[in-house]
Amino acid sequence: MHTLRREFARTARPAGSAAAALLVLLAAGCSSSDGGGSISPGSGQSPDPIVLDFPVAYVKRPLPMGADMNVDARELLDFEPGGDLYVRDRASPSAAERNVTSGVTKGQGDVRDVEPSYDGTRILFALHEPLVPGASPEDQPTWDVWEYVVATSELRRLIRSDIVARQGNDVAPHYLPDGRVVFSSTRQRQSKAILLDEGKPQFDAQDENRNEPAFVLHVMRADGTDIRQVSFNQSHDLDAAVLDDGRIVFTRWDSAPGHDEMSVYAMRPDGSGLELLYGANSHQTGTDGSTVQFLDPRPMGSGHLLVRAQPFVAPERGGDLLDVEFANYVENAQPTAPNRGVLTGPAQKPATVNAVRTVAGASPGGRF
Repeated sequence: MHTLRREFARTARPAGSAAAALLVLLAAGCSSSDGGGSISPGSGQSPDPIVLDFPVAYVKRPLPMGADMNVDARELLDFEPGGDLYVRDRASPSAAERNVTSGVTKGQGDVRDVEPSYDGTRILFALHEPLVPGASPEDQPTWDVWEYVVATSELRRLIRSDIVARQGNDVAPHYLPDGRVVFSSTRQRQSKAILLDEGKPQFDAQDENRNEPAFVLHVMRADGTDIRQVSFNQSHDLDAAVLDDGRIVFTRWDSAPGHDEMSVYAMRPDGSGLELLYGANSHQTGTDGSTVQFLDPRPMGSGHLLVRAQPFVAPERGGDLLDVEFANYVENAQPTAPNRGVLTGPAQKPATVNAVRTVAGASPGGRF
């Protein structure tokens, strides 16, 4: 079976063209090549018949300029017209790219949160269709979970019913090992059911900044049915993935009095066994001791996570990639109980050789 690897392209300050694109790459395969078997650009190595190439999927959109670069990681409802999902049959610059969502977006929609299936044959993502001119806010399109089948080029929205699809905004989908999908949504299915059982009117609970409805984790079947809420938070639960032990790992925004941070949590797919996994007291670990949040956690095996560290409002929308040893640490300098007196940290290490800065200004290694 193919292994999965998630890659982020660096974003750089444009040299003078607004047509530059921001890419987020996702690859599914056993190993990478440029289509000719080379291990580095221009190395001249002959093709290796044993190396298996793989398709690559990514989001491409016009690079925002000026104030539009300032996007808050806590605000999820906005979308930027012009984003689409592209696929190349090989992870090579020479491979032709295909815009697979243009028929739906018409160049005026947006795509985000691309995730491959475990065998690399399907791709999940969130898509926002173009706004309807003159329509009231409640009649505008929402963020929906879509799937692309690589072999057949089939593109479909998971939730087939328009009525059900419009009951909430759905983002950040991820395949579960049993074929279901976990995603972040404003549906708040079980929370609203409890209100109904108590004879109270149903309403969308707002995040603690009161800017938008709280996105919490839901699970549904692969055909978009049997939607169930599995996490309960007054603010957002985001970017779920699956650990080796079957638990869901995700970013939780804690915004209770005296707190305002995004840390890494874990729980079982049914919502039980919720625990703070890492980072509640490790946020002052950015450049020069600046504050960072821990976003988009992705398991790397052997008790390690790949995490993007950035401020809430990140310079040029990027941050640094960290290798976090969560199996033996609960904080950057605090090991788990069995490792006290044995390990001293740090739990966080750069995941790349790039010299990335998480504060405003030039970043020699770019930003991810």
